[in-house]
Amino acid sequence: MFENIDFGKRNKADDIIDSLIEQVLAAYPSERLARIKARSESTWNGNGGYNDRISYVVLNYNLPEEPRVPDDASDIQHDMIRQLKIMLHNAVIDDEYYPAFSSGLEQVTVPSMFGCVKEIISGPNGSDKIKPVINTPADVYSLPEAEIKEGYICYDMLWRMAYKYKRAGGRIPVYMTDIQGPFSCAAQMWGIQDFLCDLDEYEKEAHYLLNICTGAIIKYFKAMYELADGDMIPIHCHPVIWVPKDCGVAVSDDFFDVVGAHTVRDYSVPYLEQIGVAFGGLTVHTCGNMNHLAGLMNGMKTLKAVNFGGSETDLSRYASECDPRVMLIVHKSGLSIGGLPILSTEEHIKSCADVQKHTGVRVFATPQWTDEPLDSANLRKWESAAGL
Repeated sequence: MFENIDFGKRNKADDIIDSLIEQVLAAYPSERLARIKARSESTWNGNGGYNDRISYVVLNYNLPEEPRVPDDASDIQHDMIRQLKIMLHNAVIDDEYYPAFSSGLEQVTVPSMFGCVKEIISGPNGSDKIKPVINTPADVYSLPEAEIKEGYICYDMLWRMAYKYKRAGGRIPVYMTDIQGPFSCAAQMWGIQDFLCDLDEYEKEAHYLLNICTGAIIKYFKAMYELADGDMIPIHCHPVIWVPKDCGVAVSDDFFDVVGAHTVRDYSVPYLEQIGVAFGGLTVHTCGNMNHLAGLMNGMKTLKAVNFGGSETDLSRYASECDPRVMLIVHKSGLSIGGLPILSTEEHIKSCADVQKHTGVRVFATPQWTDEPLDSANLRKWESAAGL
């Protein structure tokens, strides 16, 4: 689909990109990437060998100064320059950050494969949502076949991934874009409130929609792998860590916080498992609290990891109830739920290390982001906090 990307007429921004690519490759030589992969894989698969500290990532997006970009640079060139600068900015930290291009996110990516569009919600925040395409439950049977075609947001997202990957000559991989799981996609296409209210009354139609959404997600993952020659890192929660090939892919289900365990069991898990089977494993991300689902998630056959915010879901409680075969990816969140404390970077890493130390559950500590300076004092604090 993207064999021949048109990079446009060469300009001064291209010279900057070429120079930054070489600097990133020098800052992260193959030996360093191999070490990152080895430690990360040990945490993902629990195969031992690294007992000195937990795996962690501290990512600081605050560059000392914003990059000076030529006036004729395109938006995607500007994005590449800033991302490459961030990779270099964070190279001073000896953690498990894996440098790769981030793809951004659009809630409408998979629904757009069925022709869905987003609409702007007026107000001070200027947010957007997916415009539902199902007016009556029977409309699910007349939905078009899911496809990726020019003019759809799903196509645009893939093009941006392909541009970055191929512009770097395939030498720097790309992270996947955020993929909402089947339940999230179906709810947005149906209309969230109506979907949640109609589930039991229109069970047959709901499962039909969930099934075709699952097929669309699988199709989109295959397209992401294809455009990057297989060198796509299948995680978005967050796009900072490497994923072994045998750990599958990641999806979001941001309704975990607001629905009961029986709804997740009947309408989400079976379709998540289909994705896990297709790719050899699954990581599930959710925003909000998912403590009420720990026991249910233990029953998932393909689950490799779950991701949540450490001040949104109670990490200690979840770890005490979860299957130790499942890794926990816990990010530092700026949102508190249920009175959970919002931690500093050092406190967050230490809380993750303490949980792994006391429960044996593998914990990968990641950021939402940090604005704490990358100076030697902080680097020592974070390394010490990760110690076991």
